[in-house]
Amino acid sequence: METLEKSKSTLEQQVRALTSESAVEKASSNQASKEKACLETSFSEQLSKASEEIRELRALLSEKEAYVGELVQNLTQTQEDLRVSSDKVCSLESSHASLQMSWAFLNSRHDTLVEVSQENFNLESELAKIKETIEKTQQNQDFSSPVAEVSENVEDNTGIPTPSSQIEPAAADDPASVPSSSQ
Repeated sequence: METLEKSKSTLEQQVRALTSESAVEKASSNQASKEKACLETSFSEQLSKASEEIRELRALLSEKEAYVGELVQNLTQTQEDLRVSSDKVCSLESSHASLQMSWAFLNSRHDTLVEVSQENFNLESELAKIKETIEKTQQNQDFSSPVAEVSENVEDNTGIPTPSSQIEPAAADDPASVPSSSQ
């Protein structure tokens, strides 16, 4: 019976040892479960933060794409405005050149008329020559002149056509007729 009691005692120690080990294993398992839960929570929070950052980055990217679209639209409009302004500048330069030519023409005609009125010459003959020259010029430039139409109708009290009736048409389309800026 002693052997049985020893065996019983040994078995009870083994049971206590196993119970103790089981408790340690259970505690260890509980600790691992807690760590696992903690890691899962941490991972879930990081994933949530990363998802939020991705949403914010996508929103920012959308805003930047919209801004780039506006910039492209503004650039396109600015380029169009620049082209229109450039065309207007070219037109004004042509008009300026035409006005310079007209001014020179009017001055020369005025000087000629003043000179001729002092020399007592045949004005109608000279006007016919001028009209003929204008018509030849118009044929070369392929446009009509208000000078030929108006000069017959506009006269002052002396019967001499006024300088305003001698306006030359714009010659902007004929580069050879545009005076240089040094004149």
